[in-house]
Amino acid sequence: MDDRGIISSLFDLSFTHFIAPKLWRILYALFLVLAGLCGITVLFTMMGLVGKFGGFILGVPAGGLAFLLMAMYVRVIMEVLIVVFRGVDYLREINEKTGR
Repeated sequence: MDDRGIISSLFDLSFTHFIAPKLWRILYALFLVLAGLCGITVLFTMMGLVGKFGGFILGVPAGGLAFLLMAMYVRVIMEVLIVVFRGVDYLREINEKTGR
């Protein structure tokens, strides 16, 4: 794993040091907050369209479903990206061990 800081990796013009692996947790937390805001938006939209009580009854499951779907989508995308970055690290280790 790379021991360089985020700032030094940010200004690495040769792109040999990645910044994304250092930010996984922050990015995932940010996307979960956005998914929560989306779920709340769906809830309030349903309350505005159907009425307060009926919209609440329909909006809670719809908002929860919107949150879960967005959270699952973001999680899968993040996992795919992590696998790609770890694959690069493993290939680098194999290259160093074989001496090529």
